[in-house]
Amino acid sequence: MPDLGLALVGDLQKHLNAERKELGQALRGGTEDVANLGKKRFRQQILNAGLGIRLAKSWRSVVYPRKGVDTLEPAAVIKSKAPQIVTAFSSGDAIRSSHGAGFLAIPSEFAPRSRRRGTRGRRMSMEDFLEAFGNDSLNVFQKPGSGGRVFYAVAKDGFRRSRGKRGGSRRVKVGGRTKAEPVLMYTLVKQVRLGKRFDIARSVRVLRQAAPGLITQRMLKRLSR
Repeated sequence: MPDLGLALVGDLQKHLNAERKELGQALRGGTEDVANLGKKRFRQQILNAGLGIRLAKSWRSVVYPRKGVDTLEPAAVIKSKAPQIVTAFSSGDAIRSSHGAGFLAIPSEFAPRSRRRGTRGRRMSMEDFLEAFGNDSLNVFQKPGSGGRVFYAVAKDGFRRSRGKRGGSRRVKVGGRTKAEPVLMYTLVKQVRLGKRFDIARSVRVLRQAAPGLITQRMLKRLSR
């Protein structure tokens, strides 16, 4: 009789372990569904705001622990690889220079492309422009009627406007036939208010409401097999 009792306990434990594994996989699957839904909603918000596919794809989701680890407490993280940009467009707060009383230098379409690695074709910052072409390469003057709040930085010579589809400007080589012309490179302002373009907090509330249902669906589907 004692041997029979041990066999029953052993079978029961094996059954419980299998059920626990199924439950853990169902919870993980539900958590992945929530994370994927959140990533999809955040990406769609950015696309609807007209901010482009690159910023939309900056959203990533990761579920912990990694696959292969049994747990009844999975967790998901949804985050953007461009958090500062996302925060700026979701809060609507004004963006100011990090130098306190300084100015933000906004490059125009004629500013040259950056030569730095990892910039992916972005325009040169004003600091990089001066480093590349010299401190006397730009003339800075106040926009009339701005009360000292807006300035223009213009390349006084050595550049011409590009006539190609991409726009921009082109450095005129010494002895080149094309006559150089003044080209607006940067607009300097005290601050920029981007305006609220999407609502991250609202999507978070939607995810919290949807999470129990998504996880329950996974559990029922898994345990009913």
